[in-house]
Amino acid sequence: MSVSRRQFLKTSAVAATAGPLSLGAGIDYCAAAEGSPVDLSMGFPPGAVRLNFNENTLGPSPKAIDGAIAGVRESYRYALSGLLPPHIGSYHDVDPDWVLMGTGSSEILRLTPVAFGRNGGNVVTGLQTWGGMLAVAANLGMDVRRIELRKDKGYVFDVERMLDAVDSETRIFMVVSPNNPTGATLSYADLRHIADSLPNDVLLVLDQAYIDYYDGGGSGLDLVKEGYRNVLVTQTFSKAFALAGLRCGYGLAHPDVLNEIKKFGTGPASINIAGYGAVLGSLDDPEHAIRSRTYVRKTRKFYQQQFAELGVNEVSGPSPFMLFETGNRSQEIYDELLARKVFITHGRSWNMPDYLRVSYGRESENEVFFSTLKSIL
Repeated sequence: MSVSRRQFLKTSAVAATAGPLSLGAGIDYCAAAEGSPVDLSMGFPPGAVRLNFNENTLGPSPKAIDGAIAGVRESYRYALSGLLPPHIGSYHDVDPDWVLMGTGSSEILRLTPVAFGRNGGNVVTGLQTWGGMLAVAANLGMDVRRIELRKDKGYVFDVERMLDAVDSETRIFMVVSPNNPTGATLSYADLRHIADSLPNDVLLVLDQAYIDYYDGGGSGLDLVKEGYRNVLVTQTFSKAFALAGLRCGYGLAHPDVLNEIKKFGTGPASINIAGYGAVLGSLDDPEHAIRSRTYVRKTRKFYQQQFAELGVNEVSGPSPFMLFETGNRSQEIYDELLARKVFITHGRSWNMPDYLRVSYGRESENEVFFSTLKSIL
């Protein structure tokens, strides 16, 4: 059975106009959610400025919302995640067998050390980077080798030092590009150099959650298309497509890699039907990622200008967040912002205790953040 995007979205268009859930074009969808009859605050206090999860405050594409609404109306049924790879494959120009859906890309990343490191060995990665997969690796007893990023160049990956850490016991070599939290990116030349330098039995894992914000090339998908059999690329609809709460991600790799991961998770119902509809709607509106990227560029310039006026050093890249240097005042500033209901993230989460990370929000939220920060400084 195959369901085309056109068929599903045609159904969703009818469903979206059939009752009180109808949302018309031009509505601020994030604002509309604030009037929900159920509590969607996620435990945050009223009036909270939530700049701590790298969420896309533009909200999803209208087509994605229509698809999700249609899915909710069918939520008594299971969604079959195996029907999505043909659509993802078409979007990326790869065979469906090279696509694996997950409950967010984090599911696939966390299953990877189980699949490839359950018998021991080590993982090589950066020190100041996202560590969800690494916690699983450590719990499995793997040796996690975290190589310091180059502060002198804006916290970029030290590729040569990372490659020097590879030995006969290495099972996984992981990089996040664009990196969370530093925003550092790896060029295609860097990625190919890494792939060519690794033994065939070492899996190169490229977490590309923020790749849709980056238009400078450097996607590991090109390595997959070129036939590298030891490369796994993960991507998500959580960021540029703003479907974080629906948990829709995927892996792209040779089928041998994906089949090994499938042994330990990502079953046929690993995606919910609202997410299924939202993914189809998102794929039907790829320009939404461009709109998101444009907003992030504009907002980054605003943040850079504001921090420059404050004399505060910042570290950023194409992604929707920025690190700012706070030195020995990090905890004080973090606590003061928290007391005023401005939520950001402490840099100690990434072994960067002298920094705080702020996610870009709506314009009004960004203004509140800086006015509050200025009153603290």
